[in-house]
Amino acid sequence: MVLKNRRRFVNHKKKVMLLSIFFLLLFITVGYAYLSAALSINGSTTIASNTWDIHFANLSVSSGSASAITDATIQSNTTSINYDVELGNLEDFYEFEVDIVNAGTIPAKISLVEITGITEAALPYLETSIKYAGGNPVQVDDLLNPSSRKRIVVRIGYKEELTTLPEDDIELDLTFTINYGQTTELEANAGGLLQNLSSSESCITKYEGQVTDQVGQTVQASNVYYDQCADKRNLIFGGFCWQVIRSTETGGLKMIYNGEPVAGKCESTRGNHMGIIGSKGSSINLNREFLYGNTFIYDNTTQKFTIIDTFLKTWNDSTYESLLGKYTCRTSDDTCETIYLINSYSSVSGGYGASYTMAETNYAQIGTSPFNANYSSPAMAGYMFNKVYNNGSGLTSGSLMGNDVSYENGMYTLLPADGESTLGTTKDNNHHYSCNNTSGTCENVRFYYYNQNFIILIEGENIEEAKNKMLYNDDVNKYNSSVKAIIDIWFEKNLFSKMSMLEDVVYCNSRDMINSTTNAWNKNGKFGSFMDFKNSKSNKNLNCQNITDQFAVSNNLAKLTYPIGLLQFEEISNYTNYSLLTTGVNFWSLSPDAYGQVSTNIRYLTSNNLSGSSSSSSAYGIRPVISLKGENIIFSGTGTESDPWIVN
Repeated sequence: MVLKNRRRFVNHKKKVMLLSIFFLLLFITVGYAYLSAALSINGSTTIASNTWDIHFANLSVSSGSASAITDATIQSNTTSINYDVELGNLEDFYEFEVDIVNAGTIPAKISLVEITGITEAALPYLETSIKYAGGNPVQVDDLLNPSSRKRIVVRIGYKEELTTLPEDDIELDLTFTINYGQTTELEANAGGLLQNLSSSESCITKYEGQVTDQVGQTVQASNVYYDQCADKRNLIFGGFCWQVIRSTETGGLKMIYNGEPVAGKCESTRGNHMGIIGSKGSSINLNREFLYGNTFIYDNTTQKFTIIDTFLKTWNDSTYESLLGKYTCRTSDDTCETIYLINSYSSVSGGYGASYTMAETNYAQIGTSPFNANYSSPAMAGYMFNKVYNNGSGLTSGSLMGNDVSYENGMYTLLPADGESTLGTTKDNNHHYSCNNTSGTCENVRFYYYNQNFIILIEGENIEEAKNKMLYNDDVNKYNSSVKAIIDIWFEKNLFSKMSMLEDVVYCNSRDMINSTTNAWNKNGKFGSFMDFKNSKSNKNLNCQNITDQFAVSNNLAKLTYPIGLLQFEEISNYTNYSLLTTGVNFWSLSPDAYGQVSTNIRYLTSNNLSGSSSSSSAYGIRPVISLKGENIIFSGTGTESDPWIVN
């Protein structure tokens, strides 16, 4: 790769202007490969063709860069970038990011990194750099695996310590040279580890479907490999054991928590350790003045919690919304052995919540928790959620039923089904709405979806608007689920200092329905049928349909606090042997199953090698998932339980 830069510093009546023409060329240096095959007399052999294809892709100019005369643009040959920029002030800079892509089948290695043309006169003023997106410099012997990419950052500007620019013109011809050549080596890092193993290990399987690993980008996977090796999947990072699940399309390595190492080993005989233990969700009485807080910290030694950012308040119908998602000891103290997270409204006296204590937990999890403390609303399918419609039950005999509603002057009016002149009296596929009376008008209307079960709609809402408020609107992700709250607290305590080594990959909470037009939550849907989400059926496809389900730090519509989540059930489904993931206890996935008669069910992996589904208020194990960045993360070890890979 060759970078050429011609720039001169010009002084016009003490007004300094920097004119820079920056020309970036990438030259591919091709070595040679020996291909051979042993041919038998009675057989035939096909030698697959090898390809060499390294190019630029996905260029973006960094925020804050000076306005360019010609912005950096990848040229039609895809191996060169041109730009023309004028830097007129000391604080001006120009910076862009771009992927270097190895789309071929041959590993590449940098043989030369060179910067020439910086004169002695320019040296005190000029600052240029080419680094990887993680901040590490581009260096000789850096590898670029086949079917992978690395993002680099190119920057040019003045040195930060400058107070003046040169008085005289300086003619400068600057050249960066980075040559890639052919190699037989593969990078043993997060991006290349599974590809390296895949050439010789049948237990490394390539995923061929669609994948959404970046927010808003669903692509055909080319870099996703699953690790199903019993003896090559154990890793120590941040002082904890992890099991490798798969590589990501963005070059990272997705891993699931597997406990604390003992003597540098990650064997299944480690025994239990201290964790946060959540109870099954239930209604919690809050009818006195208690101290509440936005978050908490915990002490493994004292086994106590301390609430942070506290305030005193009493729960009632006018204050409860300000208390959703808050923590309390249910006293006026900020420290306790049992802490409560308030999940949603239950009554004027209290809300649904989960209680947490500290105790011994299974070696392979950080603790247990309900997915959400409430279960009686489809909103509880969310890793985060907002509007909760609690269900009711019952219908007065003889009440009229409609197919739709109109709303005017604060009153609902039932409407008959198409082709009918009168309202019905029976709940069926075309009659879901009722005022629970014989007039057909009411201030609040009921929508019946199963037997006697209904939700109450108010202020002109219809069922489609209610579903969107629970599942799909842009503001649907407001409150933390019970399980997310614990994961965030654990990360802050244990992995915060390692956050720069993790990639911001998508964790998909698939709430898209596979029967949205036919289930009982549609005004013409089959009465009594469940609301089935994507993972109610066997599903291996890693695409994530809704932007509000694509949980990532960079997604403001589904924003993670930290780059950590749970295993998607689609990822579990790609395993041919679930026993590689089992730990002897049930643990949650991130994936909703269905909403039935009165309960939201979430997918989990059972203790005995089976896939399960259970109410969101059940308390199961928490095994967080993270994704290591692919760049320059070097491993030692062999990946076995007794000799795990170790990330330095």
